[in-house]
Amino acid sequence: MSTAKSIREHVARAKAYAQRKDYMRCLNSLSLSLEELADSQIFGREKFEIGILIDEVFRQMLAMDELKKVLPRSLKYSRGQEKKLAQVLRKIHDTIKAALERAAEDKIRKMKNQIDKYILAGQKALDEKNLKDGKKYFRKITDACPDEEGLLQDVGSRLVKSGFPRDGIEFLERAIEKNAGDSRPYISLVLAWEMLGETDNALNVLNDIMRRFGANESLYVRQAKLYFAKRMYTEAYDAATAALNSNPLNRDAKKMSDMLGPKIFGRGYQAGVSSKEAKKSSGKVSLSLDGGESKPKAKSKAKAKPANSSKTIKLDF
Repeated sequence: MSTAKSIREHVARAKAYAQRKDYMRCLNSLSLSLEELADSQIFGREKFEIGILIDEVFRQMLAMDELKKVLPRSLKYSRGQEKKLAQVLRKIHDTIKAALERAAEDKIRKMKNQIDKYILAGQKALDEKNLKDGKKYFRKITDACPDEEGLLQDVGSRLVKSGFPRDGIEFLERAIEKNAGDSRPYISLVLAWEMLGETDNALNVLNDIMRRFGANESLYVRQAKLYFAKRMYTEAYDAATAALNSNPLNRDAKKMSDMLGPKIFGRGYQAGVSSKEAKKSSGKVSLSLDGGESKPKAKSKAKAKPANSSKTIKLDF
């Protein structure tokens, strides 16, 4: 059973929505208040006061420009006709909602078609090595649809794969700034820096990927190759070992591990053992690539002092 409190709350919400020109929510709340009032056992002064509140909101709603074209001119609030009026308002609400949804769908469809059109035109220009026109199409569509998910990443990746990595970096960095939780632009960004030969930048992005999203076999192999390019052989070996621990059958990781391991550890090399583990098990290990293992020099033994030395102290117990 509806209560006066519940009806008043619906009316209060309808009034607030009317003040904000939110006609859809106003229609919904007002129709709910009318339905509950029609089904309630409220009478007398209390029902009269609620009727005044409803009439006030109803007049505010009729004054909205957005509703003047759709509301019947003969529509008005009459006491005793709450049920009928609630049904009319509900029908108007549902009709407008359906029309808005269709309009939204049409707008999305047109936007998708426009995106496809400009992306295809931009890709065609890139295929013809016409970077200027390609970027013109890409920039126009990314500026027109800044909130389209994955668009910046798609454009940046297309530029990188078409041989224009530096131009792709701009779009990929914008994609990351917009959505740092999407891993796709990071991978393309690593490739772009690799193509430009900027290994430090590629490593920085790759390490960021591994911190944010976790590491896997392919990322470890890629990391190993980048470290190797920087002549950071121990780090390259450890990355290859991590890849082998993920998948012992990875050929690239096995090849790099077998190439670097003996040169770093000499005879102490064991496949699948990281440099840290090797240090713990065998003490100090040379990490140079001279092919041998350096051993710490033995400390010279102190000469024994003569037994009759004046400084010798005997302890008799």
